[in-house]
Amino acid sequence: MKILAGLPAEFVSRKPMRKIAITLMMAASLPSCGKGSDQQQLPPVPVEVAVARTQSTPLYAEYVGDVRAVKDVGIYPRVGGVLLRQNFVDGGLVRQGQLLFVIDPREYQTSVAAAQAQLAGAQAQAARAQQDVARYRPLVEEDAISRQVYDNAVATARANAAQVSAARASVEQARIGLSYAYIRAPISGRIGNANVDVGTLVAPGTTELARISDASTVEVYFSPSEQEVLRFQQLPEAERQEAGSGIELILSDGSVFPATGRINFADRAFDAATGSYRLRAIFPNPDNALLPGQFGRVKIKIATRPDAIVIPDKAVVEQFGTYFVMVVGPANKVEQRRVEAGPHVGGEWIIDKGLKPGEKVIVEGLGMARPGAVVQPTAGGGSGGPKKAPPTAAKTS
Repeated sequence: MKILAGLPAEFVSRKPMRKIAITLMMAASLPSCGKGSDQQQLPPVPVEVAVARTQSTPLYAEYVGDVRAVKDVGIYPRVGGVLLRQNFVDGGLVRQGQLLFVIDPREYQTSVAAAQAQLAGAQAQAARAQQDVARYRPLVEEDAISRQVYDNAVATARANAAQVSAARASVEQARIGLSYAYIRAPISGRIGNANVDVGTLVAPGTTELARISDASTVEVYFSPSEQEVLRFQQLPEAERQEAGSGIELILSDGSVFPATGRINFADRAFDAATGSYRLRAIFPNPDNALLPGQFGRVKIKIATRPDAIVIPDKAVVEQFGTYFVMVVGPANKVEQRRVEAGPHVGGEWIIDKGLKPGEKVIVEGLGMARPGAVVQPTAGGGSGGPKKAPPTAAKTS
């Protein structure tokens, strides 16, 4: 109990506290061990590193786009009447010229018959007038009849001929009206559901019976910002042509549509309310994999960063919005370095500040590498996901 000499009585009287004090004093009386020597005896931690390199890197931007069919046609009746028949399956494929609906044709058939009867009467009168002209011609030459009688016959024949032409036009008009009772597909494509049931009285031009979309080619509208449009315009002509004809479409499930698109429309002006510019890309869609109304992300090249410093994205660690990398310096000692991360391109990051070309960054073994520790680096540098998901939108400024 000599160790307790000089301690206050209240401290000695409490058994738990006495045990703690004894433990602390015994630990203090032990000979100290050199921590530095222990660290030097630990073997270096094996890590994989990648070398920061410079390269000319294209920058991409993604925009939300909506898919539309190149041809989207509403079917409206040209004549009125009762809808007698629907001749297609809702949601099926139809061919141009295929019969879709039938409106009761009896009224229009009667109009055709009446017009044909009028034509026959006009033709009969015209034939009689021509006979009169043929009969009067030799008589007027012999002065057997007056010139006035012959001239009247010629005028009557011409009037009857005009009536025949008018009657023919009436017949054609009646036939056109009859043809409108048989509603046919103006284009080939996929038809939606019928909006009107059989037996409904429809009026001309007021009710959409159905809608057909030709989605063998689709259009995708998207709107980049004014700054991005200006940056795109600064690209060399060859790069602008390549970017404008190599547009990718990323679908809602993250897959990339197999066909690339090209820009085929640019709006006449910027939208002053949003500061954006409306563009349209066209994509081939022979298998109808894309449907009108879908949404996707349009990926387009907007700039090229010359001599950009790039490293694998696995080397970048984010902490509360700040980005760090572990740099292997002289004597293979680790240094934690704060960097400014630029755009994320593919499996790599562009580093704007904080890193120099040729410096080695750790890509595997970050969990065991501590600042100041000595490591055993080996070449690696495969790309992969970052330690904490950074923003997916590429920085373009």
